Amino acid sequence: MHSPSHIALSLALSVLVTGLVLVVWLSPELRRWLRGTGSIRQTLSNASVGALFLLSQLFFRGVIITVFTAVSVHIPWKLPHAHPLTFLIAFLLLDAVYYMQHRLEHKVPLLWAIHSVHHQSADYNWSVSFRVGIFASISTMLFHSLVALAGVDAVTYAAVGTAHAMLLFGLHARTHFTLGPGRVFNAPIFHRVHHASNEDAIDKNFGGVLLVFDRLFGTFTPYREGLVYGVTDEPLHHNPVVANMAPWVTLFRAANQKKTLGGKIKALFVRDEEPA
Repeated sequence: MHSPSHIALSLALSVLVTGLVLVVWLSPELRRWLRGTGSIRQTLSNASVGALFLLSQLFFRGVIITVFTAVSVHIPWKLPHAHPLTFLIAFLLLDAVYYMQHRLEHKVPLLWAIHSVHHQSADYNWSVSFRVGIFASISTMLFHSLVALAGVDAVTYAAVGTAHAMLLFGLHARTHFTLGPGRVFNAPIFHRVHHASNEDAIDKNFGGVLLVFDRLFGTFTPYREGLVYGVTDEPLHHNPVVANMAPWVTLFRAANQKKTLGGKIKALFVRDEEPA
């Protein structure tokens, strides 16, 4: 059964999304700015994939909080509840976990099948924020539970996780605005590189709110002109159901081509070669 805070959060997010849709619908100028050089069909595809994701959250959001709580109650140490420093520590930990999760989602084929839906768009605009696969919460649940090991309670996680997600939502805006020279804080112009399918941009700029982890681990690449977006190993799918299922078809087809059971299992977890 969902808690009152979970219901309130779901309602608040629904109101926010509905408000944004209405504002965009009422403003042709804003629609043109958001779309940029992209197609209406692609933007609608991104929105329809997002609608399926929001429906999946009716089940998965409660599951994520439940699993986090189950892990948290078994941790004997706890950070001070509702303390400002606790929120800061939790946020930094969550962003570090996000970097690790994001990097593994590009490295492990099974996780890539979940995450690649987000990269399928051939355009880059704010509608890409909505393009999230229906199974994305499974990956999030597994990785975010690591934050509980530091003694973060479920209430703090819910608050910090919501704030973190809302900040990530802005990473797909078509703007060159940055918070400094890109040493500490991420910005849409840096995340734009991450979505590019150009050879020199693949597997770069994994950071969430912060860029420090990309800087530390050598995965940062500055923005340049001429970026091309989309996934290179499968055709573009506008149908939201097909878009979610196509990466799994690609994954299991690759596994099926292996001759041994060990090879098939390995194909689910180890990428054969760098993407083209």
